[in-house]
Amino acid sequence: MGIIINALSIVSGSVIGSLFKESIRLKNFTVLAISIMIISLVGFFENIFDIYSMTLKSNELLVVVFSLIIGTVIGDTIQLENRVSNISSLSNKGFSNLIDAAIFFAVGGLQICGPILLATVGDNSQLILKSIIDFPFALMFGVSYGKKVLLSFIPVALGQVIIFLLTLLSKTFFNATVIKQLCAIGYIILFFSGFNLICESKYKINNVNMIIGIFVILFYNVIIKLWR
Repeated sequence: MGIIINALSIVSGSVIGSLFKESIRLKNFTVLAISIMIISLVGFFENIFDIYSMTLKSNELLVVVFSLIIGTVIGDTIQLENRVSNISSLSNKGFSNLIDAAIFFAVGGLQICGPILLATVGDNSQLILKSIIDFPFALMFGVSYGKKVLLSFIPVALGQVIIFLLTLLSKTFFNATVIKQLCAIGYIILFFSGFNLICESKYKINNVNMIIGIFVILFYNVIIKLWR
């Protein structure tokens, strides 16, 4: 359900934006950015803070922080964000607009963690949150590029379905600890997405590089399970 909702948010936003482009003005994303940052902080602490004992889960916090650092270093070394950005420059202008939109919606922490959470515990919350965030940006892309950007839902939904199915095949691997670690790092990446919306370009954080941190967490937990 969450995957369908996310696809519909992109399609509807793109269509509405393209049809009413003369009357829609989306220039100030400050409120949206602050909302994203607040939601991200709440989600992050929810996953690394034990509300019953009122203490931080120090082991999980360390795993998340070190995975994020290592992942960011790897992403920066292989220039992940630059490579992703350069994809659209390889195609013609009309098609590059579609690729820009697809990359924006398909690259992020919730894009990966959302389907994992859905497959493991049937929780749609991260995908619904992603849908709420994606809708105003789909409006913006619709206003700027026209309704052709609605096709960007295809790679987004396809990627989510693939992650969902792969997670189902290895469901026993994703215990509560792994899920909380993945959710925590997903919310950190989302936080910096909001942060970048209200910052000058010279202060922006390359949060795309942080996505590698998700795979570092998965690799770490695979090693731990094999070791045991």
